[in-house]
Amino acid sequence: MDRSPSMIRGRGIAHAHHGEFLQGVFRSPGGARRRGLVSLPCGIFGSEASFVYRPKGVLAAGPGGKWKARRAAEIALSRLGRGGAGGRLTLRCRVPPRLGLGSSTSDAVAAIRAVADALGARFSAEEISSIAVEAERASDPAAYGRRCLLFAQREGEVIEDFRRAAPDFEVIGFNADPTGRGVDTLKLTPPAYSTAEIDRCDAILAAFRCALERGDLAGAAGAATRSARLNQRHLRLNGFDLIEETAERIGALGIQIAHSGSVAGFLFPPGGAAHPDLAKGLAALRSEIGIAGFWRFRTGGGGAPEIQIPVTHRHRRRPALV
Repeated sequence: MDRSPSMIRGRGIAHAHHGEFLQGVFRSPGGARRRGLVSLPCGIFGSEASFVYRPKGVLAAGPGGKWKARRAAEIALSRLGRGGAGGRLTLRCRVPPRLGLGSSTSDAVAAIRAVADALGARFSAEEISSIAVEAERASDPAAYGRRCLLFAQREGEVIEDFRRAAPDFEVIGFNADPTGRGVDTLKLTPPAYSTAEIDRCDAILAAFRCALERGDLAGAAGAATRSARLNQRHLRLNGFDLIEETAERIGALGIQIAHSGSVAGFLFPPGGAAHPDLAKGLAALRSEIGIAGFWRFRTGGGGAPEIQIPVTHRHRRRPALV
């Protein structure tokens, strides 16, 4: 960080997520209904931001199209008592957009941190989430790192803190949309859950909470699978039935999805993605529903943005990131 009079610069980073363990509408102890989600952390995707502060002038952001991050930087400046200040926000985003990986939130959180860093300040995770929601309408709990939370994405508030890190799964992820276009979340209408579906959301959350307390990876994966299945009435994932069948065939504990995107992942215990039919099952998915490639990571950290899957000669093209 450089705070010389001619150059006040700050930097910020933020990791993305890989969809959710679960998402829905949940009842609070008082009976209020709140939309919430439990994100699945993913360290192989993320954003970096650099901010050059100017006391006056326009706040420019690049590359083009980063208006949410620019708005987040403007709000951050205002909250630090520097409303009307300008500067240059530069983002390096390693998150494919529109897939449900949280690209806009990772950009916004990195931008907020860069602004604070430039001015020698520090925002709490709660403050960052509040700014991000104001900037982009709905946000993910990227500011909280790998903490496992039930988070109100349209309020920027923690509904429940499970007081532990996210379950440590090995995940093989992929984009289930063969077109690569993904989902425009700005055009999505929030799902209208029925009373029966809210009952199921509450039951899934209770099962997930219990699995966390017991350290039960199979139970947590089962809850994630149930949440993914419930969501299919509201936003259908391409090839969902085959994906669910494949999970059992390749020895996965379950599946998770982006409830407002097109990514999905097979959930394994650490080191558990070694079933004899793994390569065959993934190759079948590529052939049947047009998946371009796969990536592997650990929710507890580590991973690679793409993995090589041995397949038969007719499928021998290198897996792509998306």
